[in-house]
Amino acid sequence: MKLTQSIFSAYNSAKNSVQNFLKREDGVTAIEYAIVAAGVAAVVVVLFQDGGTFQQAMEGIFNRLSSQLDTLLP
Repeated sequence: MKLTQSIFSAYNSAKNSVQNFLKREDGVTAIEYAIVAAGVAAVVVVLFQDGGTFQQAMEGIFNRLSSQLDTLLP
C-alpha cells in the first residue's frame, strides 16, 4: 500500500511540475526579445555597412547640396 501511495505521489509531483513548466511565459518573452534584437541588428548591419543603403542616401544628399552650393557661390 505504501509503494502505491509513493508512486501516485511521484506521478502527481511530476504532473504538477510539467503543468507549471508549460504555464510559465517568462522564457517565451525572453526568446521574443532575442528575435526582435536579432532582426534590428540585421537591419542596422545592412543599412550602415560600407556601401549600404544609408551611406548611399547620405552621399546623394551631400552631393546634391555640394552641387547646389557650387552653382550659388561662384
